Formats: sequence, C-alpha cells, structure tokens
Amino acid sequence: MIQRMFGHSDVFMDMVRQGYRPVYRPKVFDFREIVELHGELAQKVHVVGPDGRPVTAVYPMTRLPDGSWRINGCYLLAPDEHQA
Repeated sequence: MIQRMFGHSDVFMDMVRQGYRPVYRPKVFDFREIVELHGELAQKVHVVGPDGRPVTAVYPMTRLPDGSWRINGCYLLAPDEHQA
C-alpha cells in the first residue's frame, strides 16, 4: 500500500526526511516487543533522534501472499515514561 501511495522511492524518502526525522537518521535504535495493534502485528522500536530526543516508533506489519512481511506504516509516540 505504501509503495502505491508514493510511487517512486525518492518521493517516499523525502516524506521520511521531513516527517519522520527521528527514524531517518537515528543516533540509537533498539527493537522492542511485537504487539497487536488494531488487529495487525506491529514492531515497536525505541529511537533516539538526531536531536537527542527519544521516541517510540511503531511499525504495523502486513504479510504478503508469498509469506514475506512488509512495513505498513509508522507511528511516532512519546517515550514510554510520558505516555498515559
């Protein structure tokens, strides 16, 4: 779905650079647990962005007919200690 939305990889990377800076050039990243989110599996990743601020990136995953997995989005959340 994401590939269809953006078409060319350059367009996608421009969006990532502008809207998801912490995951574009992280100082630190650490894969965390896999969770269920709205009926989908999602990978949580702790990220420290280039500005030194931590975020949690949540990547919903989708399984393709051939059995491989693809990222189906990204949500950036405040660090765990600041979430309600």
